[in-house]
Amino acid sequence: MTRAPALDDAGPAVLSAPPGRPRSPEADRAIRDATVELLTTQGYANLTMSGVASAAGVSTATLYRRWSSKLELVVGVLKARAEERPMPNTGSLAGDCRALVRSQVESVLTTPSGAFMAGLVGELARNAQLADAFRSTLVQPRRRELYEMLDRAALRGELRPGLDYDVVADLLYGPFYSRLLFTGQAIDLGMADQLADLVVRAIAVQGSPAPGRRRSSP
Repeated sequence: MTRAPALDDAGPAVLSAPPGRPRSPEADRAIRDATVELLTTQGYANLTMSGVASAAGVSTATLYRRWSSKLELVVGVLKARAEERPMPNTGSLAGDCRALVRSQVESVLTTPSGAFMAGLVGELARNAQLADAFRSTLVQPRRRELYEMLDRAALRGELRPGLDYDVVADLLYGPFYSRLLFTGQAIDLGMADQLADLVVRAIAVQGSPAPGRRRSSP
C-alpha cells in the first residue's frame, strides 16, 4: 500500500509536543479512512496500530495520543462514523422510519461500511472484549436514540401503546442485516422504503397517516 503524505499534528516535532495541543482534523480523517480500509481488506484480527499509522501517513505517536489500543481505535472510528448519521427527526413516524432505513442503505451503497461490517460481525463472535465494547459504545447508544425517536412518535399519538421498543428496533434493522450478511439479496432505496412502510403499518395506531402521505389539514 502506498504511504500517504505525512499528516502528523505539527510536523517533525510531534514527540516533543506539549500535552493538550489541538488535534489535526486532517490527521483524524486520514486515520479513520485508513482504519476502515484496513478493516475491509485485512479484517480486525490482522489490523495493527502501526499499519494504520503507516496507511494514514501519521506517526504511531500521533495514533497513540488518540487511542491507547486497537480496540479503542476501531470502536472510536465506528462511533465517529455512526455519529455522521444522526437519528432522524422529521416530525412524523413514517418520515423518521424511512429516513432511518434509507440512511443505512445509503451508507452501504456509498461507503465500504457493508464490507467491513460483514467482517467485523464474525470477529464479534470470537472476541468477547470487542463484542462488549461494540455493544456498549455503539449498539446501546444508537438504540437509545431510536427509543427517543419512538417516544416522540408516541407523544404525537402515532404509536400503538404497549410496544416493545427492542422488537421495533429488530424489525427496522433485522431485514437489512439479513440481506447484508446472509442472503445477499439486493439492498437499495426501494427495499428501504418498503421495509420502513411495513414497519410503520405494524406499529402505528389505526388511522395514522399512511407511510409517504401526510394527514389532511383539519
